Amino acid sequence: MTGVRLLWDEVRHGAAQAARQHGGHTGAARQDQWYAARHTLRTGLVRLGLVPDLPDAHRRIGLAEPGAVRQVSWNGQVLRPAVQFSVAHTAEQVVVALRRGEPAGGAAPTGLGVDAETEWATAERNLHRFGTPAELDALRRACGPVQPLHLWCVKEALAKASGLGFRIPPRRYRLHPAADAAPRRLTVELAGAGPADRGPRRARVRTGTRTTAGRPPTAWAVAELPTR
Repeated sequence: MTGVRLLWDEVRHGAAQAARQHGGHTGAARQDQWYAARHTLRTGLVRLGLVPDLPDAHRRIGLAEPGAVRQVSWNGQVLRPAVQFSVAHTAEQVVVALRRGEPAGGAAPTGLGVDAETEWATAERNLHRFGTPAELDALRRACGPVQPLHLWCVKEALAKASGLGFRIPPRRYRLHPAADAAPRRLTVELAGAGPADRGPRRARVRTGTRTTAGRPPTAWAVAELPTR
């Protein structure tokens, strides 16, 4: 997927309390996940040369609230060219997706979403709750070998990229093969989304499985979806 970088890190238990970075979350595990996501995002922005490597960089970086197009700011000003981000985590790992650039020629902005999951057996049992065999087949044709958990990750990533989240049920993010059968492309229909239902949209998706010693394998997906 052109222009999207994925940055991974471990969730270090107790890190949030040690760094006094509570961020208003409740529960130690949630605080650690939040801290790991912020740390990974800051490290990635610096590594990619998008923000300066300053000791107080974490205080200068601002993050837009959840929505289709979440952007990064520096010292209160949105970065230009814009940098979009999306964050996901499991109990043990965090992944940040970064995308640089803005639409050219008046094109519609594109939402960005990422998801990561480890509940393989649960997804296998509950495919009928969030998807269909036809959707799983469409994803296989676009992305190669996948399991039901990858389909769930794609739908979660699309839910973030749409800006709607799961205000509409996962099954209503309906996936179809792209008309031209291009790799990593799907047609996405947001069925019953009201004003946001502007007809089928062409999405870019990528899936994979991350293996780490001592950890369960992690399914992941990243998606880009035009906002109109």
